[in-house]
Amino acid sequence: MVKLYHIGSLILCLLLSFAVQAVEISARLDTNEVSVGDSVKLTVTVDEQSSGKEPDFSPLNQHFEILSTVQSSTSNIINGRYSATSSWILTLLPKQKGYVAIPPIQYNNVFSKPLKLHVVKRASSTTQAEDFLFLDASVDKKEVFVQEQLIYTLRIFRADIDIFDHTYNPPDIKNGVMEQLGEQRNYQTTIGGRIYNVIELQYAVFPQKSGKLDIPSAEFIGTVFRSRSRTYNFDPLNGRQVRRAAPELQINVKPKPASYPADQPWLPARSLQLEDTWSPDTGTANIGDPITRTIKITAEGLLTTILPSLPETRIKGVKIYPEQPENSSTSGAKGIISSRTVSQAIIATQAGEVELPAIDITWWDVDQQEVKVTTLPAHTLTVSGSGMQSQTDSNATPSLNTPANPKPTPTAAATTPGISSTWQWLAITFFLLWIVTGSVLLWLFLKRKKPENTQLETNSNNNETSLKAAKEELEKACQENHAHKARNAVIQVFRQHWEDSSVRNLQHISQRLAYEPLTLALDELDQHLYRQDGDSDAAWNGSTLLSIVEDSLNQSQAAPTTKEPLAPLYPV
Repeated sequence: MVKLYHIGSLILCLLLSFAVQAVEISARLDTNEVSVGDSVKLTVTVDEQSSGKEPDFSPLNQHFEILSTVQSSTSNIINGRYSATSSWILTLLPKQKGYVAIPPIQYNNVFSKPLKLHVVKRASSTTQAEDFLFLDASVDKKEVFVQEQLIYTLRIFRADIDIFDHTYNPPDIKNGVMEQLGEQRNYQTTIGGRIYNVIELQYAVFPQKSGKLDIPSAEFIGTVFRSRSRTYNFDPLNGRQVRRAAPELQINVKPKPASYPADQPWLPARSLQLEDTWSPDTGTANIGDPITRTIKITAEGLLTTILPSLPETRIKGVKIYPEQPENSSTSGAKGIISSRTVSQAIIATQAGEVELPAIDITWWDVDQQEVKVTTLPAHTLTVSGSGMQSQTDSNATPSLNTPANPKPTPTAAATTPGISSTWQWLAITFFLLWIVTGSVLLWLFLKRKKPENTQLETNSNNNETSLKAAKEELEKACQENHAHKARNAVIQVFRQHWEDSSVRNLQHISQRLAYEPLTLALDELDQHLYRQDGDSDAAWNGSTLLSIVEDSLNQSQAAPTTKEPLAPLYPV
């Protein structure tokens, strides 16, 4: 009993001694000097179990970026003595060079001692080859026209290291469109006698406004390990997160040259080609027989969004029905190559020779620095009267061997009165049965159609609601004179009005409705959105468009309700 009493007293004394003992906190750095862009590890330790609490690290944010935090706890009983510690390992990236103070870290009203870190300047570009990791950026042109393509190349050089958990942030360019060209290249190069592994990425950049275009730094962050020798196992660099930045660049963006025709869309390209194919490719056509013409525009150094539309062609003697254009783009060593393909169904309506006029596209040659015109030559079709028209005429023309007014064939002699009477009664009986059966089937059919009609009515109501919402969006966009919103709203209005989700652009609406005031208004909106000077944010008045759209909807409602009306093959 006395023994138990002594043991209990001993435990109580130990607990009391722990209670009165103050918690201690310490902080240390894994190195006292780092280069700009290299991280440093700060370890903070307290001699107790943290139980979910942690020190206040917020003072570090002034001079450091906290990249990661790892927490661990340990406890031991040695020679009857209990001890516990909690540790936090922070990966810090200095925000400036020079001597940077690490302030005291607070935990439960206890503070660690302050520390000092020396952040030295990294080697300049002339001594870059001494660095194990660096970035370089370049452009193929220092001066371009607005919307002209320039190539931005980023290279990441590394020597004697492996990189893990890396991230890459490309430059965020304002007033410019940026698209990656293909996949990254990997190769080796030697700089100052040192072998570097190189990752190369290329981007096409299209400035959207004239003036100065700033290309900010691209950034690379990763965890590095030395990879050449076992002696590097004790290198303080191992396992450290580093950040590198490419140099910033500035480009001079010139406005459209004064010599460029004001009435033509601005198309700065390295090359622009026009070609067409025919099916069938005979150079002849028959009245009423459709033939297909496919026209392709290919431009090097242009985005598909600014490729021009083909001019609307109205030719006496033929009807032309264009399909929706198909856009595509590929990337090559010299940048973006865009193409637009348009297929047209052409139907001749009269015999003779019909000439399809030449198609001209004006563009700016960025290599020769001059205006050029690419021409698709005129094409002559020889139309004959044979085909669907001649077949129709042949079917309608009586045969020369057939009399114009053939005499009726004499009818068979009348049958016996008894047999005729029997067949009359049978015919009446079957006729009555047919009427009864038909009535029952009609009743069943109408009964089944009721839910369908209800569903159609519901769909109609839903469509009217969607159309109303689309009209409200259009009205709001036009009142605010917001061209981009107005374009999207117009497309949505006619989608709902026609109940046709294939309506995707303004050209489709113009071609389908064939209402000249609307066509002119939509062309004006399109020209504003793709201004030749690249400035689509200039003032635009939407009141005219709103009025014309309302008129065109009224005209469309008065027209036949077919979803996609086809023009007659033989217009009168």
